[in-house]
Amino acid sequence: MCAEPQNPTQSPARDALALGIAIERHNARCFEEWACRFRAYDPAVAEFLDALAREEHEHEHQLIGLYHETFGKAEPVPEQAPPEALQQYLPRFAAFGEHFLITEAWVAYNLLAAALDIERFTRNFYTELLEQTKDAAQADIYRQLAAFEEEHERAFEERLAKLEQPAD
Repeated sequence: MCAEPQNPTQSPARDALALGIAIERHNARCFEEWACRFRAYDPAVAEFLDALAREEHEHEHQLIGLYHETFGKAEPVPEQAPPEALQQYLPRFAAFGEHFLITEAWVAYNLLAAALDIERFTRNFYTELLEQTKDAAQADIYRQLAAFEEEHERAFEERLAKLEQPAD
């Protein structure tokens, strides 16, 4: 029995970059939306989330650049959905989905806690890619992105420490 030929457009590196692009795009959209929700409650947190969204877009563009550098400028980046595992951090968000604007401390705390979980997931994702790649250029990008996400984690931890923790 012959092995089926592999699809030349599919490769672990291509898939990893497409997934990384999708994650950065997803995180940026979440942070942009959450910044809008925070604007009236805590403008400083809204500004913080806006800045993180800009960084996530920057990471997305870095990954797109690496993709085109690796696979050619004419090669379109495959559309990919963020991993389902990332969605596990959003149920807390559904609990206050009908509250568009942040008006209470428990909502603020839970939203920032969900964002912290998302950043941890993303850092772990890039760390796993770093451990799997043999390409030095990709390793440098993954190392840098994991470090960025680690900085975001610390920033969220600091913000959470300043907020009132909701009672269970």
